[in-house]
Amino acid sequence: MPLVRKISQLTRMSAAALVATTLAGCAQIAPAGGASPTPLAPPSPSPTASPVAAMPCRLPANLRVDQGGNREVLGYLALPSGTTTDDPTDAIVKVADFPVGGTGTVPVWGTVTSPQLFGESIGTFSPAAQRWLPAAPELVSPDGLHYVYLHANGTIRLAAPDGSEIPVANPNNLVPLAYTSSGVVLVESGPAANGLWLLDPATQSVSVITPAAGTDDWLEVSGTIAFGLDSPGTLGAPLATAVLVANLVAGTAPKTVYTAAAGDSIAAIAADRQGGVLVVLTGASPGLVYVDSNAGPKPVAVLAGVAPATIGPRHHADAHGIWFIGGDGIFLFNPAAGLQKIAAAVTADIVPGGDCV
Repeated sequence: MPLVRKISQLTRMSAAALVATTLAGCAQIAPAGGASPTPLAPPSPSPTASPVAAMPCRLPANLRVDQGGNREVLGYLALPSGTTTDDPTDAIVKVADFPVGGTGTVPVWGTVTSPQLFGESIGTFSPAAQRWLPAAPELVSPDGLHYVYLHANGTIRLAAPDGSEIPVANPNNLVPLAYTSSGVVLVESGPAANGLWLLDPATQSVSVITPAAGTDDWLEVSGTIAFGLDSPGTLGAPLATAVLVANLVAGTAPKTVYTAAAGDSIAAIAADRQGGVLVVLTGASPGLVYVDSNAGPKPVAVLAGVAPATIGPRHHADAHGIWFIGGDGIFLFNPAAGLQKIAAAVTADIVPGGDCV
């Protein structure tokens, strides 16, 4: 799966998301507490990495799954050493099996520490809440005191660290993409995360940002900008060749900010916190391009011996830049220093769970 498919998109394709339409009327399991961006030629490889600033730091992470797939072990990834440490204070476990229309069940996930929080099988450590939240980092609010997830019964849940939840009706079978200062960004469930909606946490109202169109696939959010591709590149779909952006304002028309050269396609994108996006190219001229929100696209030098498409797939943006974790090592990209290899490869199970501090 390409690097752009972040954990929240993986969750979108889970059984819970696929059956959400038929389950909208089912009973709750988790408690509801009321309100309580010109084609470019690829650069020549760079033989060495640039020095890294602001090290060392510790990245919260989902380290591995055990207990037969029923527990996510939480902890920390030390950088630049690449060593891991378990956090014994909490874990995310399967707490129940939710019936799916008489044809099977969907697991319900929750934390171990009280108050028990329900959500995804991926955790994020919130410094503001001083605890792990059961949601991917992009689904945690900027203040760290709220998160959002798709419940097994198809409703969208606005949740808090005290265990309270507000269920939001979801007749259009949407799934959360990001929790931003503008609200919760929602997309269609399916092979392509099509269309953009905005959920107001205060009023629980949902408005259309841009309707579903063609094979558009919205995948990343940075501040008040959503980034996507013109195709999910899945089996039967055309290859993605353009990067789309849209402001998180109702009625916004998407625009194309980058188009791959003939013979190339876009394997993945990863947005940073400066409003830019790193584009991974495959095809005739594989490489990396950074699309700056102000300066436009420019090629990024790739380290010798590193294939651009293998620098993930897991990634997370913070004040350092964009962290990539995968079988070829741990990498960090930022516009100033470029792409740097920070540590050797780690196990395939490690998924970022917050900012490296």
